[in-house]
Amino acid sequence: MEILFGLYILRTLIKFVTLFAVPYSTRIKHIAAVHEGGAFLRWFDNILVLLMIILVALLAAVGLEHLSFTTGLLVGLTLTQVFFHRFTRPLAPNREPPPLQGALLVWALFMLITQQRRRA
Repeated sequence: MEILFGLYILRTLIKFVTLFAVPYSTRIKHIAAVHEGGAFLRWFDNILVLLMIILVALLAAVGLEHLSFTTGLLVGLTLTQVFFHRFTRPLAPNREPPPLQGALLVWALFMLITQQRRRA
């Protein structure tokens, strides 16, 4: 379970870091191209939803802590909703927040690795 979470966090962290490596104009053109037909995006979203269902099922199989899971789910959903409601226009460069997501992903990966070593 920890290996799957670790790989998913690592993938997300790499995607987050590349966000800063690719110029904005190139990134927006790529995003527009992906969204244009919609078929690839629907396929990709379906794969991600299936992956999330598998991760939740595996988590339930190894011992789901319902309050921790529910809190994470609600916080994630709420932050996603707030993100789409508040950030419909690009921020001015002087108003951009620090890259907190990267720090959180690094912390999550660190905790997965160190907690796994403690159990071994």
